[in-house]
Amino acid sequence: MDQYLNIKSKEIFQQISIEKVFQNIKNNNLNIPKNERRGNVFSSTSNKGRKHEDIKEFTGLLFIDIDDCTDYVKVKEFFMILENCFATWYSSSGKNVHALIKIPICKNKEEFKRRYKMFIELVKPFIEDYAKIDTITSNPTQLAFESYDPNIFINRDVITFDRIKKVEVKRSVIVFDYDPTEKKERWCIDWIERTIPFISNPGYTQLLCNAKTLGGYISGGYIKKEIALQCLENAVNNNTYFNSSDSSGNIQTYHKGSKSALEAGLSEPIEWKIN
Repeated sequence: MDQYLNIKSKEIFQQISIEKVFQNIKNNNLNIPKNERRGNVFSSTSNKGRKHEDIKEFTGLLFIDIDDCTDYVKVKEFFMILENCFATWYSSSGKNVHALIKIPICKNKEEFKRRYKMFIELVKPFIEDYAKIDTITSNPTQLAFESYDPNIFINRDVITFDRIKKVEVKRSVIVFDYDPTEKKERWCIDWIERTIPFISNPGYTQLLCNAKTLGGYISGGYIKKEIALQCLENAVNNNTYFNSSDSSGNIQTYHKGSKSALEAGLSEPIEWKIN
């Protein structure tokens, strides 16, 4: 990957392997100002510098920068349990967190940004109470300054996060004001009851995806919002994994995340086509 001498550098200083970067993070306790530290670009490589037109290829990594942490230990622990997290470590301040997420190698900047947006949308509800994600890292040439964390976490069995944000089409969204037929509403309720209670480890992304789909059913006119919310709450409460000590968060976190995802789904009505 590309390494730059410092923040003012406009051209690549040298090529460096990801393993060497991890080794430096683990062993080099730097005592120099941030603006004098070397910086690495994790998400893309370049023919020359950090202008987008100079991008040569994408690396298959999202660089995530989490700032304003009120509990940076908890934030790091959260990323450590994500199956898609390749590595996570404390930032140069020692009080914020960086993470690398494994994704497919993108063909262009637009695909990269859509995959980035999808990932952020799914994880944000789980950490927004005690940290903020700096979305400047949606820039595929963003620098990450050298940090020191002797306990950097590296996941050698990382699983690729392959979800991608749909291309957004501007449209007026109308939440239908009529009662869905009993048959369609019954189907939605049955769908909730046969999916969400049986989600298991890791489960967080699946819960958010299902809850967002439920939001689409609401705005599509197939189930009332108040009924959907009650069924969603019951399903989460009845999930054995979400209520166990092995889960990645507490039950309140799952409730909050699923409700946020449902609200997001209201902007994407689902229409059933009958042949």
